[in-house]
Amino acid sequence: MTIPQLLPLGTRPESLSNLVLEQIKSAIVNKELVPGTKISEASLATQLKVSKTPVREALLRLRHIGLVSPNGSGLQVVQPSRESIREAYELRAGLERASARFASTRCTESEQLLLAEFAEGSLAMTLSGDALGFREFDSKFHRQVAHCSGNELLNTAIDDALVLTSALRARDVPMTQGDSVNCAKEHIRIADAIAHGRADIAGEAMEEHIGHVMSMVLAVFDQAETTR
Repeated sequence: MTIPQLLPLGTRPESLSNLVLEQIKSAIVNKELVPGTKISEASLATQLKVSKTPVREALLRLRHIGLVSPNGSGLQVVQPSRESIREAYELRAGLERASARFASTRCTESEQLLLAEFAEGSLAMTLSGDALGFREFDSKFHRQVAHCSGNELLNTAIDDALVLTSALRARDVPMTQGDSVNCAKEHIRIADAIAHGRADIAGEAMEEHIGHVMSMVLAVFDQAETTR
């Protein structure tokens, strides 16, 4: 299978690995690197006009995230599957439940205000019909909860899980609309529980929220599978 031509990146050593990662991730989401494609470290380095080192670092991160998987002695782009989507959201649910609980006891007043702003912003965007705006506030909300957890290891793990679920959803379930109004209202409920230090309620509400999103995404994936 021929590897598609990717655009060269130029040289910015301090962020080169991240630039390479974003380029490869974008190629996966847009199916320029189609599911099942074997990844050639040397070919990618040549196309991007970088050395193999940043490509290797990017692929290691993408393997850790779950967007590429082992294939013999090399790597390949992960295949679409209901199981991979379910597992990604279940991972997020567990991690973000913990982050919401920790945030309830560690979030500063200024962080609480910002979290509430993101939650309310997500509702305002969806009520105005701005889907892109909703997604932006949704991402900010979840990353702010992770930040407020005060646990950098957890924060990093959640960031990886968010990258995985958003990439799989964009690639394999691109037409998902979802119930964004209820999702935004769930954001507000979680933010309120965190602001009032209600760790159990915040954790449970976050887990239910991720489960709600997972159910919507899987329903669309299943429907698409029946028409293929």
